[in-house]
Amino acid sequence: MSRPARLLATAAFLPVAWAAPAVALPPVAVACDYSFVAWSGGFVADLTITNHGPAVIGWTARWTMPTATGNLGAWQATMSQPDPFTVTATNLPYNAVIDTGRSVRFGWTASAASTGAPVDITVNGVPC
Repeated sequence: MSRPARLLATAAFLPVAWAAPAVALPPVAVACDYSFVAWSGGFVADLTITNHGPAVIGWTARWTMPTATGNLGAWQATMSQPDPFTVTATNLPYNAVIDTGRSVRFGWTASAASTGAPVDITVNGVPC
C-alpha cells in the first residue's frame, strides 16, 4: 500500500468532532384574548392566540388559575393540569401552525368554587 493510500485509510478511522453553529430563533410575538362564562360552581373558557410575529410551528400555552379548578373537558387543544391551579394546553396536529397574522382558538370547561381569569398566560414561554 502506498503512503498516500495508508494515510487515507488511517484518516477514515479517526473520530471527527464538530458542532452545529448556534442559531438564534426570532422571538414569538403573540397576543391572547381570554373570555369565560361563569355559573355557580364552574365556567366555560375560550382562549384565542393571535400571532404577530414569524410563523409559530407548535405551541404550548401555560397559565395559573387564581382559584383551584378541576378541568372537565377541552376542545381544539390537549390540556393537562398537574395541580388545581396550573394548566397547560398544547396544539393538536391540525392546529400546530399559526401563520403570521393568524389565530387559533381553544376552550375548556372547569369546575371551580369561584372564577377569575388567569393573568400569567404564556405561549411558548412568551407572555401574552
